[in-house]
Amino acid sequence: MILLSFLMGLSYRAPPYQELINSVPQIGRPSELTLEYDVIIVGAGPSGAAAARGLINGGLKVLVIEKKKLPRYKICSGIIFKKSQEITKKYFGQIPHSAYAAPNFLKGVRFWDNNEYFTDWPFSKDGNGAPNIWRSEYDYWLIKNSGAEVLDCWNVTGFTDSNHHVSLECYHTNRNEKKEIKCKYLISAEGSQSLIRSRLDPPFEKSLKWFIAYQNYYEGYSDIDPYFYHGFLNSQYGDVYAWFSMKDGLQVFGTAVKMGNKLSFCLDHYTKMLENKFGLRLTKLIRKTACLGNDMCTTDRFYLGKGNVFLVGEAAGFLNAFGEGISCALSTGLSAAEAICKSVSSGGDSLALYTELTKQERKQVTISWKLGAKIAGRNLMPV
Repeated sequence: MILLSFLMGLSYRAPPYQELINSVPQIGRPSELTLEYDVIIVGAGPSGAAAARGLINGGLKVLVIEKKKLPRYKICSGIIFKKSQEITKKYFGQIPHSAYAAPNFLKGVRFWDNNEYFTDWPFSKDGNGAPNIWRSEYDYWLIKNSGAEVLDCWNVTGFTDSNHHVSLECYHTNRNEKKEIKCKYLISAEGSQSLIRSRLDPPFEKSLKWFIAYQNYYEGYSDIDPYFYHGFLNSQYGDVYAWFSMKDGLQVFGTAVKMGNKLSFCLDHYTKMLENKFGLRLTKLIRKTACLGNDMCTTDRFYLGKGNVFLVGEAAGFLNAFGEGISCALSTGLSAAEAICKSVSSGGDSLALYTELTKQERKQVTISWKLGAKIAGRNLMPV
């Protein structure tokens, strides 16, 4: 078994109660919105959108709060693996053409070893390969079709959890405006840096070790094959790994290093290699992005929630090797929705059910990092 065939071969079994609906969210000001909901989701990425869709399908009233202006950019390969394709198609429909980048489909991942020899891992033996998308467009399409009300440009600054409801304190990022919104259940879909997780368990948060991922988008040209996503495993280019892909003619490349190491040293060394080996020439910087990640995924320290507060996706520690997180984001969002809907309809411990529903997903994340380390010949998360 190899990592990519493992990831591409994963399939998703839908909860039996869910049916597709064609609805769009209401995106507006808090004055236009109810100030009490069954569920509030913080974060409008794939995990938040999937949770919202499952909850709406279960008949609950849902609000999604996003701190950034939508659509927002997200550092990501933008590869939609088989499992993500299945979930996306079943609950949201066909990915719109506007979300695709050129080339529309990638053949596979090309891993380069320390000696700069490569091995190809195809996404599929037949068919077009895996969709190559822009996360900004894909994520925005998901959340618009989730059916939930959506509130962007709002930050959650704190919350209190009682036996009967959760109360959130929020403020607008551009206006001097504050709101208190209540819900029965709260879901953190915030990504690796979760305010909600840090408030639930400060000692756990303090124990985490962090890495930084950085990515450039340049106009320019190179001789590298645009139909593959390239992963460079030599640790001198990055503590985790370095990557390269093409999107709409842009040269997209980056690296990830543990906090405290010199990012610029690894990035400069990596860029020079790309220039020398692949003729990379950069003409204009279009965008640069960065994010933080932690070691929850490689140490089996998944944090699923507490009381009526749930965590999904990367906020809970779900991230596969080489940074593939869309599949487990979608899956865990739907699992949280199923657990809450069943608890509302028939009682029972919703968090215990969510824990059971994500058992296989946690196992798959752990296996993926072991397989990734085998491919790289080293620890992929030396943080």
